[in-house]
Amino acid sequence: MRKRDFVKLFVWVSILLVSCNNSDDDLKEKKQSNTIEFSKAPVSLGGVDLKYAENIAYDVYPETVFDILLPQVERPTALVVFIHGGGFTSGDKNFIYKEQLINDVKELLQNNIAVATLNYRLLTENEEEGVLKCLNDSKRALQFIRYKADELNVDKENILLYGVSAGAGTSLWLATNDDMRNPESTDFVSRESTRVKGIALKEMQCSYDIERRWIEDVFEDYNLQWGEFLVENKETLFRFYGVDSEEEYESAQIDEYRKKIDMLMLLSSDDPEVWASNTQTIVSEPVNTAIAYHHAFHVRELKEYADAVGVMNVCYYGKDPIIYSDSSNESYVDFFIRKANE
Repeated sequence: MRKRDFVKLFVWVSILLVSCNNSDDDLKEKKQSNTIEFSKAPVSLGGVDLKYAENIAYDVYPETVFDILLPQVERPTALVVFIHGGGFTSGDKNFIYKEQLINDVKELLQNNIAVATLNYRLLTENEEEGVLKCLNDSKRALQFIRYKADELNVDKENILLYGVSAGAGTSLWLATNDDMRNPESTDFVSRESTRVKGIALKEMQCSYDIERRWIEDVFEDYNLQWGEFLVENKETLFRFYGVDSEEEYESAQIDEYRKKIDMLMLLSSDDPEVWASNTQTIVSEPVNTAIAYHHAFHVRELKEYADAVGVMNVCYYGKDPIIYSDSSNESYVDFFIRKANE
């Protein structure tokens, strides 16, 4: 082979190798290297001086975006990340702009605490991945925010999570897992930590191992039978675990899957402090999904496990009657302000 031909061959092989290495991770890195553009906030925040950006992509899917509201201050701020509810089948990040929450957002901003709100992929009719798809999206959003911390003027060591319903379960899952960062990844976002400083949960679920935790622990007072519960909720449960038959559900793979989403089992002494409140649903037999998903006893179980391993907690649960109310009477906003300043 002549020298000129050898050089040409070397160049083409080099190009081919570069092309082959242009993996999904590389594409994510390129997509997420863009500068964040700021605009006017979608709601009035009473004269709070802030910067706002919307629909920031943290992954390659149309749903994986977040908004952020940032106080206009020099030093990096604490950040509360809001994760919406909706049973992993509905809901949207815009919930925080509604009347129920916007005053709380304003108070956090006035205390120099930034607020982010995110969307994630939802469960579909023929779901194959199950709820871990949704959970892992929120994990990546948290890592992406840390990756962009300098640009956002956020203190990456001072991040807190706030979730409602499915968002509360997601926040608990993130908080109870050991650090899920991958320091060897070629995707720089995945190298960021997933540990947080504190979490606040409303209308929460204490575990997503439903057969074991809900039937045996949360609802032990009602003597529920798994077989009956499965029959009444089969379609929802199969979608939740990404299966389409009882045979597939009863597999060793799903046994392992359930362990990965059992937040009570994952809970350990080094996990962050928890604020939790299930006070909007009457305390009764879980005869429908609204009661089952938001039952007071989810917080009861979380508190028992947290106390047992030594995780600090501020808990409230029960409606008609109130069963337990923390003596501090601390609201979740006050909890965030306290944690952000510790």
